[in-house]
Amino acid sequence: MKIKFLSILVLIALIATTGGAYALARHIPYPGLLAVSGLPPLSRLSLPPQTVNGVTASLESYYVDAARLVFALRVTSDFDNTFVSLPSLKDENGADINADVRFRIANPADRSLTLIEFNPAIPLTTSQLNGQLSFAVVTSPGGDDILAQFRFDFDLPVHPTLTLEPKQSFLSIGGVKILLDRIVITPAQTYAYLCYTKPTDADWMIGRDATLKIGHRQITLDTYSLLFDSTLDIGGKSGETDWIPPVQDGRCVKIGFPIGNTNPQSITLTIPTLEQSMPEVIPAEQLAVAFKELKTRDDIDMEWHIIDHGAYPEWKKLPAGMSEQQAYRKFIEALGYVYYGQWEFNIQLNPQENFAPVFSTSIYGAATPIPLSVTEPHNAVTLPGVIRSFDVSLAKGMIAIATSQGVFLYDFNTYERLHVISEAQNVSSVAWSPDGTRLAIGGVEAPFGKSGKLNLTVWDTTTWKIISEPEISAEDSALQYDALAWSPDGTLLATAAYERGAIVLNVETGEIVSQQADFIVSPYRIAWSPDGSRLIATGDLGYGFRRWRIDTDEFVRLYDQRVNSATDVAWSPDGDRISSTHENGAVCFWTVETNTCDSFIQAHMSLASSLAWSLDGKQLATGAGAIRIWDVQTGKQVCAFGQTDDRYIQLKWLSPDTLVSLEIGFVVDAPPTIRIFDVQTGNVIVEFHGEDGSYIE
Repeated sequence: MKIKFLSILVLIALIATTGGAYALARHIPYPGLLAVSGLPPLSRLSLPPQTVNGVTASLESYYVDAARLVFALRVTSDFDNTFVSLPSLKDENGADINADVRFRIANPADRSLTLIEFNPAIPLTTSQLNGQLSFAVVTSPGGDDILAQFRFDFDLPVHPTLTLEPKQSFLSIGGVKILLDRIVITPAQTYAYLCYTKPTDADWMIGRDATLKIGHRQITLDTYSLLFDSTLDIGGKSGETDWIPPVQDGRCVKIGFPIGNTNPQSITLTIPTLEQSMPEVIPAEQLAVAFKELKTRDDIDMEWHIIDHGAYPEWKKLPAGMSEQQAYRKFIEALGYVYYGQWEFNIQLNPQENFAPVFSTSIYGAATPIPLSVTEPHNAVTLPGVIRSFDVSLAKGMIAIATSQGVFLYDFNTYERLHVISEAQNVSSVAWSPDGTRLAIGGVEAPFGKSGKLNLTVWDTTTWKIISEPEISAEDSALQYDALAWSPDGTLLATAAYERGAIVLNVETGEIVSQQADFIVSPYRIAWSPDGSRLIATGDLGYGFRRWRIDTDEFVRLYDQRVNSATDVAWSPDGDRISSTHENGAVCFWTVETNTCDSFIQAHMSLASSLAWSLDGKQLATGAGAIRIWDVQTGKQVCAFGQTDDRYIQLKWLSPDTLVSLEIGFVVDAPPTIRIFDVQTGNVIVEFHGEDGSYIE
């Protein structure tokens, strides 16, 4: 038995041209009384009623702001059925106000009351609207049998508009970028101006599942209009008198939501998908593939019928409980006309105290980094071997530097070499215990980057003797250690080993007390929570990173769709938040209790490879082609410095004003260099140079 499709008619194209300017608009209907969702109470009108041909009409109440006008109209007559038709809005000069219009019965129990709503294409700019509302009354919906025509003149105050320009909110998901350029907010309506690159040259629109949340209220997308598209040679402003497209390539649109606020404190705009509009003709091969996928995957059998000026699906078979709308969604997904991204913009206007900050910022407006001085710093230290990593001990006042020739220890106040540990293996990582009494050294008995037997030693830093040498791998099949991290109490050592995942060792006994496997790559960053109960590590499958409890090995995978693989992770000093850097240059701030990245920074143009919380937890340093310092409460950049043609792969704070970095050059054979920076000025205090040679040999 065929299932007849009665409610969906897909129109092939809707293009309106006015005054030589191109505009594409689509209206997304919504049920019930959502046309007045978020409205303040309507104000009463004292206009006298009008009677024409036995039909009486009166305007009972209204609401007017720059983007939304709503009138409550009561119509009574001696006829059995009457319907409002052909509403129009004019200004004081009698000129039409270009506006989307909709009208419906306000209450099924009282069909005499109709709500008429206008959404001007261009927001009103006056504080008072002196205009006219005209409409007809007919005997059938959409009919031309007009019983009476009415016109009401009015002079009404217009609620003010708040305009925000958060141009810094720039997100990139899978190569598709979206810029939130402008937000226009009235007490009952919000418009967002967005610019984005399209997945293909087809007609990609913001998905109908886009939502806007203001305070505790949330609603889905209501209106959509095209403002600019470089591929369609649409370069005008489409009637936007005070707006200029901020991009030269891509598409700009204005989307509307029927909620607003007079004093918004927070705004969240979420765009889960982009949707491609139906082409005039879907290729037969593409339809065949989609039909096959629907049958195999979803048990849906359908046909696609072409008619004049449109097309529609006919459902021959649907799974039990699946609606035609749900099936149609699966159909366009099977055609490849849905692009999933989950872009989210968070704007905090008046952040309250005692709440975790929420922000979304980007490279837009970021200060140009202070370049390194052309002259070498007065204090320069040279050591043998290629530098691999470093760690500092604030308790000891020392820096340990791992190289291809062993470990070299320096006083970071006088830069005097204090000790050398010559190891047989190629050292890749070092880690001081919190009290500085022990130093863990990890490496492999083979050339750097080659397979070989793992070697882990723990040294007493008073006697400089090995006190522990746990055996991790007896086979010559493991790559170098990538991460070492001591627990806050100095009793446990976390490490990462190829094919073993993440391992937590009791240093005294050598016992493995916790282990995590199934990483897609060996973790190269591991960090303890300040209370020593949990760990986080990079390298986890298709997710960002992993967090787990030491006592139970229970874990969660933390991932946000705005970012990709995590490159570094760190806990805030108070343990309430986690920060992570990612390959697309983004930085996420995660609230530990909710496992959500509720604050986001597009911090760098390319791969962000390192980060470090300041000792007081008020700032975060991130490294990519430059070092940037961020205020963790606002997400704003404090300063930036460094060499833009290098990559900073390791960062650590020595003091509130001093930061240590390890950088590698993009140029082949450029030697890795450790620098200690004055954060306030960006000046280099001292440099540690290794031998010439690239970081990876």
